[in-house]
Amino acid sequence: MTGDRLLAVLRRLGATATAEDTWQLHGATWQATVIVNPERWLGLEFEARDPVTGRRATYDIDTDLYDISQESQRDFAEEIERDIVEFLENLRRGAVLRGTDGAKFVLVFPSDGAYVRVTRGRVMTKASTHADLDAAKTGGGFVRLD
Repeated sequence: MTGDRLLAVLRRLGATATAEDTWQLHGATWQATVIVNPERWLGLEFEARDPVTGRRATYDIDTDLYDISQESQRDFAEEIERDIVEFLENLRRGAVLRGTDGAKFVLVFPSDGAYVRVTRGRVMTKASTHADLDAAKTGGGFVRLD
């Protein structure tokens, strides 16, 4: 059933259930909230902080406004679940990196055979996909997110 794999990963990672369908994970410089409600919504809200500058970047994965209780949306819900699981597994194994590009705080992580670069500007957060890690790590000072 949709959500079962995600719940298993959350339990294995030691996530804390804060409500019936809400789970929390955190590290020294990041926090994640995961909502697992297979009849209504699946989502990840992730925020990381640069320990030196205090700058932050966010990244969200969710089923948006789609009615995932409908059979026609089941494949979409399972795809979102896979994306969230992949992100959490990358976080667990230290594959999520933080760095800078000028004054911008940047996150880089693998996703579906490519690399996602999340950059926080003055107002907006932007995500882009790159074929290789070096292209995604433009800027400097990239280290594992802790």
